[in-house]
Amino acid sequence: ASGIRHDLVLADTKRGRAYLDEVISKYLSGQMKIAPEHVDDDQLRLMGKPGRKDLMRFKNMFDQSVKASGGYRYLTYYLIAAHPGCTEQQMRELHNFASRRLRIRPEQVQIFTPLPSTYSALMYHTEQDPFTGGPLFVEKDTAARQRQKNIIVADDSRRRTRSR
Repeated sequence: ASGIRHDLVLADTKRGRAYLDEVISKYLSGQMKIAPEHVDDDQLRLMGKPGRKDLMRFKNMFDQSVKASGGYRYLTYYLIAAHPGCTEQQMRELHNFASRRLRIRPEQVQIFTPLPSTYSALMYHTEQDPFTGGPLFVEKDTAARQRQKNIIVADDSRRRTRSR
């Protein structure tokens, strides 16, 4: 019920597809949760996550498997706002990608919380990229962090209606 590591399914070139087929056909009642967290390659590098190409490869594999098994099943995406290095522009790009490529309006978005003993917490507190040593933008203002989340969960249909 908590989700699946889509990157590990893709990494298993021998049995990954068969595993996904079995999970979908025998164990998935409706939604499968995955945690791409973002789609910006710079953000994903900082998070230690695979790139957006892997996300789309998995989504295509999932869609093919669902089609072959019949029924209606879908992916739910867990995303993060205000991770160290993330800007409002990157959140707008994530919003556009989610609506255009994934065809969703994300609802499961968490504002980043620095957890002890993680690279992300190190980045948050030092405002440095631990992999390059370079400076790193870190949004620490509470209202601005909330704005990043609001960008991704924004309902475009209401925005278009208001602007008419």
